[in-house]
Amino acid sequence: MTTQTQAPLRGDGFISRYVVYILSFLLLIGSGMVFWYSYQKNHSINQEIAVYEASQFAGSVSRFRTFYSEHFVPRAKESGLEITHDYLHRKNALPLPATMMLDFAKFLSEGNPSEYQVRFYSDKPFPWRKDGGARDDFEHWALKELRKNPEQAVWRFEGEQGEQRLRYARADRLSESCVGCHNSYPNTPKNDWKVGDVRGVLEVSRPLSGFENATKQAMMESFLMLLGLGLAMLSVLMLALRGLRGSLKSTQASEAAARLANHKLMLGIEERERLAEDLKASQIKTRTIVDSVLDAIVVINSKGIIVETNQSVLPILGYTPEELLGKNISMVMEGDHHREHDHYIQRYLQTGEQHIIGSPRQLTVKRKDGSLIPIDLSVNEARFGDNLVFTGIIRDISLRLHAQQELAQARDAALESARLKSEFLANMSHEIRTPMNGVIGMTELLLDSKLTQEQHDQVHTVQQSAESLLRIINDILDFSKIEAGKLSVTATSFELLPMIEGAMDLLVENAHAKGIELALLIERDVPAAIVSDPLRLRQILLNLLSNAIKFTARGHVVLKISVQTAPVEIGAQAVLCFEVMDTGCGIPEEAQAKLFTAFSQVDGSVTRQHGGTGLGLAISRQLAQLMGGDVGLVSQVGGGSNFWVSISVAISKLSQIPVLQSVPAVLVWGAKPLLNPYYEAQLHQWGLEPVMVDSFNSLLLTLETNPLFDLIVLDADVAYHKPEHPLGMVAVMQAVREHTQAWVVIYGTGRQVATLETVRLGRRVQLVTKPIKHSSVLRYLAQWQAKLDANAETMSNDVDANLVATLPTAEVVPIRILLTEDHLVNQKVALAMLKKLGYTHVDCAINGEEALQAVQRQRYAVVLMDCQMPGMDGYEATRQIRKLEDACYQELPIVALTAHTMKGDDQKCYEAGMNDYLSKPVRLEELQQKLEKWLKVQHKQAA
Repeated sequence: MTTQTQAPLRGDGFISRYVVYILSFLLLIGSGMVFWYSYQKNHSINQEIAVYEASQFAGSVSRFRTFYSEHFVPRAKESGLEITHDYLHRKNALPLPATMMLDFAKFLSEGNPSEYQVRFYSDKPFPWRKDGGARDDFEHWALKELRKNPEQAVWRFEGEQGEQRLRYARADRLSESCVGCHNSYPNTPKNDWKVGDVRGVLEVSRPLSGFENATKQAMMESFLMLLGLGLAMLSVLMLALRGLRGSLKSTQASEAAARLANHKLMLGIEERERLAEDLKASQIKTRTIVDSVLDAIVVINSKGIIVETNQSVLPILGYTPEELLGKNISMVMEGDHHREHDHYIQRYLQTGEQHIIGSPRQLTVKRKDGSLIPIDLSVNEARFGDNLVFTGIIRDISLRLHAQQELAQARDAALESARLKSEFLANMSHEIRTPMNGVIGMTELLLDSKLTQEQHDQVHTVQQSAESLLRIINDILDFSKIEAGKLSVTATSFELLPMIEGAMDLLVENAHAKGIELALLIERDVPAAIVSDPLRLRQILLNLLSNAIKFTARGHVVLKISVQTAPVEIGAQAVLCFEVMDTGCGIPEEAQAKLFTAFSQVDGSVTRQHGGTGLGLAISRQLAQLMGGDVGLVSQVGGGSNFWVSISVAISKLSQIPVLQSVPAVLVWGAKPLLNPYYEAQLHQWGLEPVMVDSFNSLLLTLETNPLFDLIVLDADVAYHKPEHPLGMVAVMQAVREHTQAWVVIYGTGRQVATLETVRLGRRVQLVTKPIKHSSVLRYLAQWQAKLDANAETMSNDVDANLVATLPTAEVVPIRILLTEDHLVNQKVALAMLKKLGYTHVDCAINGEEALQAVQRQRYAVVLMDCQMPGMDGYEATRQIRKLEDACYQELPIVALTAHTMKGDDQKCYEAGMNDYLSKPVRLEELQQKLEKWLKVQHKQAA
């Protein structure tokens, strides 16, 4: 009996003991899981709250900076205050918006280091920002992510579990008011910012220790409370199993444990209340910032009810915040927005279709007094669990729209002023060029008449003064065209070499008068004809060459022409480069930067010493850029200058330099050591093999060694200027003829050639004026090759005479020309020019009616038609002539004579039916070229 009774008792003890152990283990596991879950949930909620507060705080900081930039800074500038990053060291200065926010961030951060910390940084900081770049991994990561998606903020929690800190970053993007400053401010790291570009990062950080410590302590206390409660329950169960004897003791212990737990729970509640107070203080700080923003901020719920506003609603909408709270936002809306606003929200909630969410736009709202004002509205949403609110930022743009309206009116006034200016320039061009045509034309004719030397010098001075005045007028008119955007170029096919040589002919006399040698170097692959604007190219080259001559006291000026692109073939696009190299005074480096600016010269004394408007280079650069190229220079003081201009052209004819089967042997004695390499290079470009000597002894020694040269070239400067002098050219030729009877070419200035023509230099001598014309040399080489092909022993005198380039004079033939010109002086000038060219059968008409009657009475080879005449002008007269029935009136060449040179004047002539265009003042050479051109056309049509 005893044994049977005790066995169950031992079994009950065994079971009760292990049940207690198992329950204890399960209680510990369950309490731990509950504690872990609760802690994680609280941790997640704390993080969400921290992120939301940081986003609100960052948004408030950003809006505060926007307010300062768009409203405060303009008013400060209007008051004459300087806006600068260095405002602390300057009087009457305020900080730049970015500087203000940096100092404001520093103030917030230093005020309470344990709370919010604010920092601005960028990957392109200003130089004076010693700590303006990214400092650690998070800042580099934030910059990278915000560059990809500037609309979405990024954040990260860093640190150990008990010392975690939230780092929240959003893109600092440029608004309209910021772009201009950031692009133009001194030492800016970048000057092509655009609206919406990410300038940098606004980072807000705060510790989570307050939230986390309170949560951890409360959870630990709860865990201990639960653990104590469980132990108490286990104790009760164990005591119950052991017997009623220990029930009273167990109950007392449970009560004591409960009291302890309640006490600890009360402590946890107090801690949470303290945290709530801290949160409230943070909210007050954020609210203060929001209320300081001048834009009205309105928060509504998903039903359109206003739940929060800032103080700025009063000056903008006329309502106090209290009057708006609890009201539907549609009360301030106008028109369709008033009726449909709630539907917008519901449609967005149902479909996600955005109407104004995230898209700033302009609207009209109704103030409390019933007046309407224009606003900028920006709406964004925020979700908190199941709650959804919309935050709208309202900005009054009445002043901005008024300023835009005034700007539009100012723009219209400027356009009208530009139109009137263009009309004035067109009239001035005509009125100035008409009398200038008479002055320049008459002086050109006088210079070719029989005058005494004194009279010739006086007339030449008048001509030079008139030409200088015309260049100044042209520069001013061209610059005015640049300002009006009307400077233009035209594309036409033309022979390059005649244009270049014609331009140099205009300058050679000025160069020789100063003792400056003018030379032309053309590389072999330069095309013979191109498609471009010959008048504008001639204008650029004349400007560069005349400047080089003007600022060169002695030495030389060389024009070199080359092709920068390959291959060179007909129809291909190429870039031609024109280099003007001189041995002048050079240009200081600090003056080179402003040289192409209008009205600028190296220094003020230049204008008085050399004359000019300071517009030539600015106009040349504009023209070169219109022709697909540019203008530049390389220069140093005392070392001369090298101006270059490049243009883009189409090739219409390849180089005409013949390939010689038998290369002439050429011996050259040049007087200019600095120029001789250019001449030698040009001879090589022509396919010749020159031998260069630099002294009389070298010349004779070379001839003694090899007397079989085909051609000997001598610079007239190597001999004394009096040919009969013992050191003159006669003595040089006698010494040369002792060794060879080869052809001798002597090149010199016009005055030197005129002097040498008065003496006997012997047979087989050809005199050529400087600069040597390439066209004459090319004809010489072509006929040299032709003679070689015909097995001729020597070249005839007629072939070598082609080395001299002269202006051909038209033959006196019975060609009848009609001159239509109402200005008597210009009529007299034109008649004298035509007579000089050999055209004596010229009829005159003073208006369009007389011209129309004249062409019906008489057959004319060419009609020279003035455009601006009283009564029927030249345009209308041409249109009437073209309407006549006979086919000869459609083929009759009509060449416009006009003093208008503004953009579109040439096109106006062509549209009226004219065949060609001559601008006043008319040059003899240009008139001759036009007449020869159209007389050839008439001859071909008649054939």
